[in-house]
Amino acid sequence: MVKVSRQRSAELRIELLDAAAAELRRVGYDAMALTTVAGNCGLATSAIYNRFPTKEALVDALLIERIEPGLGAQTDAEAVAFWSGSDEPPKLNVEQLGVVAELLLAARHTPSLHDSVYGFLRRRTAIALEERDKAAARGEVRTDEDPRVQVLMRAATWIGSYFFGLVSEPPKRAEKALNAYTRMALMNVPFSTPLPPQTRLKARTAPKVRSVAHDDQDKIYVALVNSAAEVFAEMGYEAAAVADIARRAQLTTGAIYNRFSGKAGLMNEVIITKLGADTQILGVDVVQALASSSTISKPAIDEIIVRLNSDSSGQFGRGLRLAARDAARHEPEVAAVVGPLQDATLAAMGNFVRNAQGEGLIRSDIDAEVVVWFWSVNPLGAGLLGAAFPEIPLKAYGTFYATAMEILRTQPA
Repeated sequence: MVKVSRQRSAELRIELLDAAAAELRRVGYDAMALTTVAGNCGLATSAIYNRFPTKEALVDALLIERIEPGLGAQTDAEAVAFWSGSDEPPKLNVEQLGVVAELLLAARHTPSLHDSVYGFLRRRTAIALEERDKAAARGEVRTDEDPRVQVLMRAATWIGSYFFGLVSEPPKRAEKALNAYTRMALMNVPFSTPLPPQTRLKARTAPKVRSVAHDDQDKIYVALVNSAAEVFAEMGYEAAAVADIARRAQLTTGAIYNRFSGKAGLMNEVIITKLGADTQILGVDVVQALASSSTISKPAIDEIIVRLNSDSSGQFGRGLRLAARDAARHEPEVAAVVGPLQDATLAAMGNFVRNAQGEGLIRSDIDAEVVVWFWSVNPLGAGLLGAAFPEIPLKAYGTFYATAMEILRTQPA
């Protein structure tokens, strides 16, 4: 047996944790295997199992030993800078942010991750709340919004951007505008305050989106697609098994393979039938509310927030949207459907905003690409972050979004 020095053992532990972080970003938590993590370090399987007997143990160590002193410290510093009024918050470790996003996604259907993942998030939120309260004591913060929601909004954009960025290109040079827009929605800044000057971004091109073949929808097809939508939304793409879907539909796995190429092909049918038109309708509904010539009512805002954050497997299911993006990361067949659908939705929303700006219904000093990116990614991220705070009612988010809408409907001075 080869003896390993204490220093080398510590180095191996760091190598394994960093390899786990890279594997999490590559395939997600459900698909990550401890043997693969060890192999990526050129180590035997025993090298990882001797240190981390389970994936949960590996995640605990990764969060405490690598993410906490890295991204954790950075986000704490970012909270201090943001709530003190800095225009240049510290940069965050994007790779570690991706790890946290993946763990938040996995925590939706993996209760054993709740203590470690949600604990990390709650610690960051507690520190941000302290900074927010200091700013509130100075009279700098809007007091009609839930303080917990306020401190989650910055991270919501980061987390949502990560998942949208898996299949779509984020708008370039948008960080400063997003920061200023969010600050205006949270702080006692007049709605008419001009946003920082920004070079206009190129409009996103709308790709062709595959449509539903209605003549293929027999009773078995419908049963399989409906069951798959439910299972994918509940379990995520990777953890969902073809057998689970067939069982839910009260059919055999052969019924799936007779009609679809496999799990990826079935996911594509779910995306097209459940998310296709509905996703674009929801996006247009959001920007129509932004561009309305009359003040939107609180109940109408609440309805939009519910639809944006719905966790059902039916229309506008957040779980299903996340599962689709997760599948697209390592299934080219799914990426070929999800990417165009998301880009087409963002492009349609962007064109609508530009037309509304031309009519004077949306403020002129913010780029349309920035507007639609924020309104697409932030509610998605807020839903994942909000799972760590089940005590916050969904309606508590409505006041922030109502303020953010009103800012866009106010022309700069």
